Amino acid sequence: GGLASDRFLPEVDPFNFLPYVRTPVLMLNGEYDVVFPLETSQRPMFELLGTPPGDKKHHVTPASHLVPRDELIRETLDWLDRYLGEPGR
Repeated sequence: GGLASDRFLPEVDPFNFLPYVRTPVLMLNGEYDVVFPLETSQRPMFELLGTPPGDKKHHVTPASHLVPRDELIRETLDWLDRYLGEPGR
């Protein structure tokens, strides 16, 4: 994800609500994403999140818009294990 270049009314603009987000956040993005460019969309969104620094992670991979499936699964499962605990066996 990232900040969209579209114009929104202030009352529904995601930009205005990012500082209020306090939940853990995992962002998985491609470094060469043309939909949500790293420097103008991904990083600004990540930095505006109100989530404490230790509870947010921006994982950037050398890909375009889609993060490779194996990497997406690995990063997501690691994140879920961290916040929900490893599954019992």
